Amino acid sequence: MDALVHFVRARLTEGLMQAQEHATLLTRNADRLGVDPVKASAFAQEAVTAAQARVRLFDETIFPYLWVDGRAGRLAALQARLLAFQYTAHPDYLPGWAPDQA
Repeated sequence: MDALVHFVRARLTEGLMQAQEHATLLTRNADRLGVDPVKASAFAQEAVTAAQARVRLFDETIFPYLWVDGRAGRLAALQARLLAFQYTAHPDYLPGWAPDQA
């Protein structure tokens, strides 16, 4: 479970950093890209907020329950696997983390 936690945290951190970088690029270059600056700004903010929400979801509602016995622990483990599952193409992803392997 420790490797899965490390993997998910690293991907979520990378995702947040990428969302922030892309948001900056999009809002600075909206005119040049032919995108309405107001819509670009809103889209960029939503992308950053979504990445922040995934980090909080993991840190506040999944991680604290990963080593808890019973249903809460099983659900937290499944949620961690589901978060990791979107990164199956990542070289560090392990097939044993698939949600159906739980």
